[in-house]
Amino acid sequence: MIMVSPLQQRQQRITLMQQHRVSASTNNGETLAIAPVAPQPSNQWDVVRASLKKDSAALKSFKQVADKIDYKKRHLEQYQPYFESNTLPVDIAAIFMVWLFDCKEIQQAMLLADYCLKYGAPMPEGFKSDVPTFVADEVLNWAESAFKQGHSTAPYFDQVLARFATDWKLFDQIEAKYYKLCGFMALGEHGTDIKYIPEPAPLYAAKTWFEKAQTKYSKIGVNTRINDINKRLTKLDLPLIAEE
Repeated sequence: MIMVSPLQQRQQRITLMQQHRVSASTNNGETLAIAPVAPQPSNQWDVVRASLKKDSAALKSFKQVADKIDYKKRHLEQYQPYFESNTLPVDIAAIFMVWLFDCKEIQQAMLLADYCLKYGAPMPEGFKSDVPTFVADEVLNWAESAFKQGHSTAPYFDQVLARFATDWKLFDQIEAKYYKLCGFMALGEHGTDIKYIPEPAPLYAAKTWFEKAQTKYSKIGVNTRINDINKRLTKLDLPLIAEE
């Protein structure tokens, strides 16, 4: 017996729904009418594309973001076998990447992000940003949430941060947001209440990051933090600039 995957079963159902019955012939052999039949997928990636197209139509029917994400979570499993394929087409890889980021599957999303970057994948239709910008935004959102909850942001936040110094030239505001978050991370658990920080090291480290963020994008909103750090350093009888 030939085993059929869930995705292939789904495609068979799609095809059956698309096909029209061929009308019956008359007694003299003349055909009354023949309705067009939907073309069959030529390979497994056509099957995946057809399935994703159906998913896209289904997602448009939801008004709530939470409902869209719930749908993606429920349907990701059927695509799991394709995530690590070395023949994964870049257009499909980009869609999988977006879905994984939406579902907060950060580890798998970053693996596919690397794949998309390596092979020059374009973003799916409807996205205005390119892959590096999209990935930077998604990782930042994830890292901010993780940091607020007291979770580690490694290694993904650090991976994106490192690329600013090498091959990623993104909007200044995006880069500044990363430096700003680095400042809060340097302050640690007292990041929102600087007057309780007893040691100078985190103060100087955070100030360096905040100033770097401000230099990159002047409206990033770190003036208050820098002023608070300066006040705390003064309170501790320390210089405003770390001594070498």
